[in-house]
Amino acid sequence: MKTVKKALIIAVLTFQLPISSANALTSPKHDSMEETVVYDRERIIASIDKQLININREQVKTKEPLILNASIEDIQSLIQSKQLSYEELVSIYLLRIQEIDQSGVTLNTITEINPHILEEARQCDIERKQTTSRPLYGIPILLKDNIQTALTMPTSAGTYALKDWIADKDAEVIENLKVQGALVLGKANMSEWAGYISSESPPGYSSKKGDTFNPYNPRIFSTRGSSSGSAAAVAADLTMLSLGTETFGSIISPAASQSIVGLRPSTGLVSNNGIIPLSQTIDTIGPMARNVKDAALLLSSMIPDQNNQRIDYTEGLSKDGLEGKRIGFLFSGADQPKERKAVIEKIKVDLQTAGATLIENLSVSSPDIPTCLSFLAYDFKHSLQNYIEKQKHFPFQSLKEIITFNEENPQRYVKYGQNWLIDAEESVVTKLEFETKLQVTQEAARNELNKYLKEQQIDALVMINEEECLISSIAGYPELSVPAGYDEENHPIGLTFIGDRFGEKELFKMAYAYEQHSQKRISPYTS
Repeated sequence: MKTVKKALIIAVLTFQLPISSANALTSPKHDSMEETVVYDRERIIASIDKQLININREQVKTKEPLILNASIEDIQSLIQSKQLSYEELVSIYLLRIQEIDQSGVTLNTITEINPHILEEARQCDIERKQTTSRPLYGIPILLKDNIQTALTMPTSAGTYALKDWIADKDAEVIENLKVQGALVLGKANMSEWAGYISSESPPGYSSKKGDTFNPYNPRIFSTRGSSSGSAAAVAADLTMLSLGTETFGSIISPAASQSIVGLRPSTGLVSNNGIIPLSQTIDTIGPMARNVKDAALLLSSMIPDQNNQRIDYTEGLSKDGLEGKRIGFLFSGADQPKERKAVIEKIKVDLQTAGATLIENLSVSSPDIPTCLSFLAYDFKHSLQNYIEKQKHFPFQSLKEIITFNEENPQRYVKYGQNWLIDAEESVVTKLEFETKLQVTQEAARNELNKYLKEQQIDALVMINEEECLISSIAGYPELSVPAGYDEENHPIGLTFIGDRFGEKELFKMAYAYEQHSQKRISPYTS
């Protein structure tokens, strides 16, 4: 498949604006910077001011250098040695959100702040000595704004129609994280309805909060989507960790474009209960972090204990994790833009230095776009209806009611239109047609990947950013993106590993080894 065609396919399926070349990251957010918009930042600033009213800001700021680019282990060590407290950790993040995210140039990654976050951090300080060893204890995590939180913060999926709706219970993954002592810092901006609203809507834009900006070049580089704010906030050190959701590329694409680590877990590994869906058959929640080990720690805490044993995805992480591994390339230097050539060559050198054997010039046949869009329209409508019927106090009874609400003030509620919502509402695909086509497409995708992963005994396939994410997402196989460097225009580039279904442990080992040998992540200017 030629590069331009491949990029256009991914542009459609990850819900980006149309692009004219393979380098999707060069496309601006809008036709002009004047069109970018930020809503409601005064509310976020006021929420932070209220919590920090009795905090000595100048004193807290002196400890800010301690947390920048720090790992979870670094933070827990600082707290253990009494150089830092959980209250100070959260206070620093709140100050950075106020100063970097909601003021000045603004990144606009945050849609909500937990009104009790500082109080919860203080409680962690009090109870720390009475707790067993839990890596995420007291660690702040930001959630994509389609993941339910009970009673304290709205869950909106980025849409104005739901900007004030508060769910009755936490998503199951949040319940699991709270058991491990993690703190919910707030909610992250996202592409509205996980990108499935309009073919014209730019990545990272929501009618609730406006545009999200990439900290590596806020007014030029795209955040990609749809977990735009989740990635940007981690990259800019506004939180230690975040959660995103993915249907097609929505975790790994913004992770790659903002030089962080993002995992799309195997479909079914992490519970989807309590997320506003795009596709209940393909959606999954995944961890986002600044390094591979932190992402593995977060995934370990997202899954409930099995027979009183927690699955530890950090087990076996080693610099030797690529030794003797066979790595299949789904790209070549020839099919990449010239500004990426040096990065591509360095990727090969780093993998070989780590002990991997490279199998190059592989290709996969991805599902066709019309098929995917047609069954996605059906899936979205019915997934959303099932979700609505499970809620006690949802403000709308159907997708049709949401579309009608948006028509009341289209310039504010649906600035870029809602043609995909309308397509879903008007879908004539039947349940039998959907289930049959889905089964055939999934089997074809799995067979295509298995010819390398199983038949040729390749340990992992790799791609640049999210270029072949369509096939792995439909197959339900895991994708793990790791910072791989920066092109000649300083766009972040990610190397994304694809592994066998439920093969996250092995994928983490290989990605960790690549990270340790390459050491490619550089913090954006905001840090």
